[in-house]
Amino acid sequence: MAVVETTTIRVRRNTHQRLVEEAKLAGTSVVEVIEAAVDLLEEQRLLTSMDESYRKYGNEIREEMKAWDATLLDGLADVD
Repeated sequence: MAVVETTTIRVRRNTHQRLVEEAKLAGTSVVEVIEAAVDLLEEQRLLTSMDESYRKYGNEIREEMKAWDATLLDGLADVD
């Protein structure tokens, strides 16, 4: 089994208690809860960024997609 390097992080006592409770409920360790929380934060940041980009460029993207869709109707045979 490979040795996994770890470090200590400081959290408020109430946060530690919440982490311990989440770990108990999930049947896992506090480390796993923290890693899952960080994964969710990263995913949330990515989705927020994607949403902001779509809000900013959505109309342009839709117009470009329409233009590409029109090329499918150019009357040319499909090439395999």
